[in-house]
Amino acid sequence: MKSLGKILILIAAVYSSVQAGVRAELSRDTVSLGETVILRLHVDANRVEEPVVSKLCGVKILSRSHSANMQIVNGNYTKTQVFSYSFNPMATCKIEPIKVKIDGKDVFTQELSLTVKPMSISKDSPFVLTMESEKSSVYVGEPFKLTIKLKQRHNAQAVDSKFAAPLLKNFWIKAQEQGKRYEEGDYSVTEVTYIVAAQKSGVQHIGRAQLQVAQRAHSQDAWGQWFPRLQWRSFFTNELDIEAKALPRGVNLVGDFKIAALLDKNETAPNDAVNLTLQLSGSGNFEDVGSLKPFINGVNIFEEDAVIQGAIKDGTYSGIWQQKMAFVSEHDYTIPPIQVKYFNPKTEKIVTISTQALHVKIKGKARKKEKALKIERSDEQNSFVKDEAKSVSLGPSYLWLIGLIVGMLIGVFIMLIPWKRFVKEEDTFKSVNIRDEKSVLNFLLNFINDREVFEMVKLLEEKIYEGKSITIDKKQLKILLKRLHVK
Repeated sequence: MKSLGKILILIAAVYSSVQAGVRAELSRDTVSLGETVILRLHVDANRVEEPVVSKLCGVKILSRSHSANMQIVNGNYTKTQVFSYSFNPMATCKIEPIKVKIDGKDVFTQELSLTVKPMSISKDSPFVLTMESEKSSVYVGEPFKLTIKLKQRHNAQAVDSKFAAPLLKNFWIKAQEQGKRYEEGDYSVTEVTYIVAAQKSGVQHIGRAQLQVAQRAHSQDAWGQWFPRLQWRSFFTNELDIEAKALPRGVNLVGDFKIAALLDKNETAPNDAVNLTLQLSGSGNFEDVGSLKPFINGVNIFEEDAVIQGAIKDGTYSGIWQQKMAFVSEHDYTIPPIQVKYFNPKTEKIVTISTQALHVKIKGKARKKEKALKIERSDEQNSFVKDEAKSVSLGPSYLWLIGLIVGMLIGVFIMLIPWKRFVKEEDTFKSVNIRDEKSVLNFLLNFINDREVFEMVKLLEEKIYEGKSITIDKKQLKILLKRLHVK
């Protein structure tokens, strides 16, 4: 009879159905900012699909769990399932009805309200997170320090933690200092400093930084059983508003700079490159410097992309902007002073700095193109020919025959002339030894306005004068020289 009873109960569990229902509840309906809330969905049904829940109150779910419980009361079989979702609400909100598919039908939970109060930090708080700015008012592009401090009480234990940097919309992050640690009373302090700069004028908002901390805890499930779990709690910094002022007209650099220019040599041979290293040092918005390439008539100038390096030293941000240029010419020239104008926020004045003029002397003369061979007779030879012509007097009857013979002789003579030898001499100045890359470079400089020539000249310059390991495509070079009518 007992076995029969069990079978009947099993059959009842499989085939019976009870009226399906779903109920939603919050672990707390009022919390402080940073505290974790658990939403539980209680579903009374045999067949249920887990609802799709990825966000609650506009924030992502931290964790989720599922449990089930079966009961038989007075011969009636019931099954209850609980879906739990934990999250950290950022503001007061409403949780809209959630759809749950029960026994193939869509059922919705009721709407819930959640109140989030400002975060309260007590004196014995296990963790304290703060953010402070070096300045509340800056100029666009002006670097300033933003410091985040995490204070952890000595007896506070954390199994895991996750840090989210503040939202820095409309700010450049120029550098970040490696975190430093020190002791302050009952707390261990970790301090991180960012160097930032506003991208545009106006009041710019800096959002909260967030630290999520996991600690061991025990909780009670829906049926009164206790079990260990990780409890996550979020700690937030304060928010900041920074006033960003526009720079004066005609100036796009702000800070304090020094400028220097160094030549690798002051004398060179014709068409040999002279390399200039231009450097700006100090503190400011180096990324807005732009090109400082000068114009010199009759001089070809090639520039590399600028390189910027910045770091925080002894709590102060400093950086270096550096660019290299190559100058090529056949005659002496002078590199004019290179000027930089910037706005100094400390003195609130526009400052102009410049390099000194640099003179380059070209030793020797550039090789000139060979002229085509031209054969001329002297006046004495011309007069001799004229006299001979005058001394010969023939009758009219022989003129047509002599003219015919002379014409034939002239034709044969023209055919026997070695024209190839003369053409070769004429085109000698267009012959270039492709193995002599320096000669090729000097020749190509005459056609520098050609885009393809410019690219090839740049490669040859970097290989010859800068020592870079570059392989020149000989096939491409031959095609280029052929297009320029060079043998």
